[in-house]
Amino acid sequence: MDLEIDLKRIDALSKQRREENIEFRFYLEGQDVEKIDNIVHRLNDEISSKIDCVECGNCCLNIRPAADEMVLARFVKDEDIEKVKYVWGFACKNLDGKKCTIYQDRYHECRDFPYLDTDDFIHRVHGVVQNYEICPIVFNVYERLKTELAWKRK
Repeated sequence: MDLEIDLKRIDALSKQRREENIEFRFYLEGQDVEKIDNIVHRLNDEISSKIDCVECGNCCLNIRPAADEMVLARFVKDEDIEKVKYVWGFACKNLDGKKCTIYQDRYHECRDFPYLDTDDFIHRVHGVVQNYEICPIVFNVYERLKTELAWKRK
């Protein structure tokens, strides 16, 4: 299976597959946590080694904060905090084009994104589905997980 890295195509496919992804999310919630974690970790290792996150930068252009104002202040200009509190995407203030100006000292939220190497995947899958539309790694891991589990939409 080829990797999908075209961000416009990923965005379009995420819209087309929205209901399918929600159904798969519910399916995953009934699966063995350790088994799914092992598969996701392996897929993440395989796929993330083939995608240059720094070159992509789409997460930095579309951060989905789950944070209070103190955390948001690290990413957002003060005058923009109220505007972005509840939006799905905004660009980080530490960007120059698509490049992070503080990459070596970036925040742990950025270092850990897209969180596929941490345990308890099926209990975090709602956030994964949100990241599916902006991150080629998440998109490809989620799609390969469907294939590997031989999941078919009803």
